[in-house]
Amino acid sequence: MSAREVVGERPLRGGLLGTGPISIHHMIAWQAIPDVRIVAMANRTRSRAEAMGRSFGIDDAHIYADYRALLETENLDFVDIATAPDVHREQVLAAAAHGIHILCQKPFATSMEEAREMQQACRAAGVRCIVNENWRWRRWYQETKRLLDQGTIGNPRYARFQMHDSSFLPRMDGTVPPLLAREPTLATLPMLIVYDWGIHLIDTMRFLLGKIERVYARMSHGSELVHGEDLAVVILEFRSGVTGVIDISWRTHVPADKKPLIRGNVDPFVVEGDAGTIELDPYQDDSIIVATATNTQRYSARPGMTPGEAYQESFTNTQRHVAQSLRSGQPAQNEVTDNLETLAAVFAAYESAALHQVVPLS
Repeated sequence: MSAREVVGERPLRGGLLGTGPISIHHMIAWQAIPDVRIVAMANRTRSRAEAMGRSFGIDDAHIYADYRALLETENLDFVDIATAPDVHREQVLAAAAHGIHILCQKPFATSMEEAREMQQACRAAGVRCIVNENWRWRRWYQETKRLLDQGTIGNPRYARFQMHDSSFLPRMDGTVPPLLAREPTLATLPMLIVYDWGIHLIDTMRFLLGKIERVYARMSHGSELVHGEDLAVVILEFRSGVTGVIDISWRTHVPADKKPLIRGNVDPFVVEGDAGTIELDPYQDDSIIVATATNTQRYSARPGMTPGEAYQESFTNTQRHVAQSLRSGQPAQNEVTDNLETLAAVFAAYESAALHQVVPLS
């Protein structure tokens, strides 16, 4: 298949690479988007792909154990790569070589060198490469962005995520914590909480506040259940003058009044400006709180939606945006060029923590 920069108005045909837990959300989203169909799946454990294929109406004839066979056999407009980061490079390069547009799950790459190689290969092949970074599409961040853009709190000066929980603390009954049970590969990652989770928070801050100029970070490892860091504080200096703080832990004994957050809850986030503050409160009723000198407003961050519905919506919104971008040829918000700025900040955080110094971003 030759590379095509604009797909046009006909139905889009996609292939899914990887059928792990996150891919279910991808598939539900694709089914909700008109004129987009996933027509083939590949997973190295074929039986898992067959089971998912049956759930979503894909015949076994279009199920593959080897993603290369899928790329060679199927007539596709795009692939949705929902595999682990350590195989993204080979799959992105293979899809680009076949002239197929790419949507790739985050984290995009395991190093900046690898990321730039993948970006260049896609550019040379004339295919689009977009990263499935969906947090900025959560409705409460879209609302926060709207409030910031209209000047509700004046000029932003400070922003903070502070999210501590007990995800990686050993359980008294000896059972595996739910997060590790769902994603056991997390236990062996050398880069953990910042690379796997903090990357969402960095990208969201970039979406809301603009370009990052400098990064300073401290990290530590404490849980016996994992190899990588499970606590981190990352300070981001934005070109706009905002200071961003990401304070996260998966090894904290959480007080009883801080109920464990589930997928679809809003996140503990605040952004302060010179004329007011926007805060997300997950501990009472998933509210957005807007406070200025004249009044305070509190309203639901997910009106009429359950946490699960709100969680799924961010995938659907992201993937709808990708489909529209492929049709029009216009850049997506999360093109690889944009996402590499998020990835650079992530790797700068690890460099900063290792060197105990501020790392500038070029």
